[in-house]
Amino acid sequence: MNLSKLVKLAVLGSAFMTMSSHATLVTKTFDNGDSLADFYVDRAAPASFQIVGNELVMGIDGSTSTGGGSFYDTQGMKLDITGSNYVSVDMFIDSAWTNSERFAGLWGVGRNAANDISSYPILEFQGAGVTDPSAGLAIWDNAWVDLSTLFNLDEFNTIAYKAANNGVQYFVNGTMVYSETASATISFGEVILNAKNDGNSFDVRYDNLTYGVVSEPGALALLSLGMLAMGLRRRKS
Repeated sequence: MNLSKLVKLAVLGSAFMTMSSHATLVTKTFDNGDSLADFYVDRAAPASFQIVGNELVMGIDGSTSTGGGSFYDTQGMKLDITGSNYVSVDMFIDSAWTNSERFAGLWGVGRNAANDISSYPILEFQGAGVTDPSAGLAIWDNAWVDLSTLFNLDEFNTIAYKAANNGVQYFVNGTMVYSETASATISFGEVILNAKNDGNSFDVRYDNLTYGVVSEPGALALLSLGMLAMGLRRRKS
């Protein structure tokens, strides 16, 4: 495991110890040699999905796009996280993502008390002009409803959701950027790492996928200490 990951895990480990009664979390650090066997295709498979340099890299091949905004041009991989009320991932936002198109993000499948699907929370990086004049992390709440510009180019950014107050709270780099309380969401059944194939080829870099159950104080501690960990480490660009 590389030094940057050890730094982050040490800080998060401290967080887990101080709030052990509030959190049950799993983190996939995507170290070289780790298995990806528990991921499965959502909609359509990306061109590649593999661990490279202690990161998860998903490749999009623009030549395979069907065009016209096809349902299956959204390509990605899904993971079951049944019962989790919190999920986060570090995603590298590339300054080369300048076209007016949808690029990549974190999707979730929300569940209500009856375990029926109640929401599809999405935080997805989009180029300027897709749903907003500015580029940013677009938020989906039954429609594209908002856009956060609290991201850093050519760095890993932490994007997260928490089921709270019978709805979903959305976070970017430790700041809550949107919330809803109408969906009756109490947990997430699946998390999806995906990207939109709009005819251009690119890679998406992910790291540190974390999911599980946290209480409200636990979530706040996790977010703040997670950001501290990101500040302490120097990520590879």
